[in-house]
Amino acid sequence: MANLPSPLEACKVDLFADESELREKYPVAIAARVMRLREMYNYWLANPSMKDRQLRDTIMSRFGVSQSTAYSDINIIHQLVPILSQKSREYHRALANEMYLETYAMAKARKNTKAMAQVVASYAKSNRVDLDDEKAMPYDEIVVQPFCATLDVRVLGIEPIPDVYNYIDRLSKELLREHRDIIDIEFEEADLEEKHLFAPLSDDTYKSPC
Repeated sequence: MANLPSPLEACKVDLFADESELREKYPVAIAARVMRLREMYNYWLANPSMKDRQLRDTIMSRFGVSQSTAYSDINIIHQLVPILSQKSREYHRALANEMYLETYAMAKARKNTKAMAQVVASYAKSNRVDLDDEKAMPYDEIVVQPFCATLDVRVLGIEPIPDVYNYIDRLSKELLREHRDIIDIEFEEADLEEKHLFAPLSDDTYKSPC
């Protein structure tokens, strides 16, 4: 049996497919999940200022799902936004190009050179043909990389030191034994004149030293 797609993968392909098509293509559970995600995706777009907890409560009350399922839906919705936005831009760019060509053909037929020049300028700007290839960076295609904190130094190509804390302790003792003068350190407190720098003003605010 072929591996079933995840809800996110199904949404990437068929988020706006007809209900009958979804039920024919996917198992009942996945089809229902895609339809629920579609409804809540559109709901979230219509209410962009809505907090995640408000969206969570809406999903739970509207569909009777658990809190963990609601948060899972929200996570998928957030992942869909940049993907669908990029597809939307590509669609509208193609539609605009078609309209530019039609308008140019009409202007040319009427021998309206001014309108022809305006269409050419708009077409060039929309498709960024006025920029050199090396300058036309596809910033909208840059995907933010997920970074995870780790204590494993091997990700830097460095082999870890076995029992590193004991190694540090042993090395510190060796250095102290060989260089006893390093423990004889003199210092003095810095006089920052904080009372003068941050003296209260008449309105009980503090003035900046800058």
